[in-house]
Amino acid sequence: MRPIDFPESTKTLSMPAEMTDAECRSLPVWNDGKECISVWKAGWKERFNILLTGRVFLGVLSGKTQPPVWVGGVTPFQKAPLKARSADFWAKIWRAVKVAFKRLAGGFKQPDKRKHFVAGVSISLVVGIFCPLLGVIVAMVAGALEEWWDSKGHGTVEALDFIFTSLGALCAFPFSCIIHLHVF
Repeated sequence: MRPIDFPESTKTLSMPAEMTDAECRSLPVWNDGKECISVWKAGWKERFNILLTGRVFLGVLSGKTQPPVWVGGVTPFQKAPLKARSADFWAKIWRAVKVAFKRLAGGFKQPDKRKHFVAGVSISLVVGIFCPLLGVIVAMVAGALEEWWDSKGHGTVEALDFIFTSLGALCAFPFSCIIHLHVF
């Protein structure tokens, strides 16, 4: 078996300087001052042997005695209740949305982003007169192609450029639909 890192780990115990990698490894552990918990992963051969025999061997390099230890196959870390996990999840989503809106609001202050927005609106309206959905798609493809062109050394690649082109295309969509209905 080999020790693996895990989300609850709080520190890593370094391997003794007198030992080699073949004898010992650094050990990620969770520690609360009373006990250390580490997580180990069995290889396929070890899993098969455990399945057949139901036995796990524990070795402790401690000299004349063995300190109290335990081995288990179930996590000792309790999950938070579903309500708390759900509240945490939605709080993270809300924070991400707020950050995204701040970035978008800041982007509208940049002349380059406004140009991308206007380009998206323009392309979407021109093509959208004939087919509104196609107008949105063409504008988004144009935004992606412009970023691809920038990636070839002709400018600066920015995800917000594509996003503002796409936002412009989406904002023009309802107007393209209205124009399309009145023209055709």
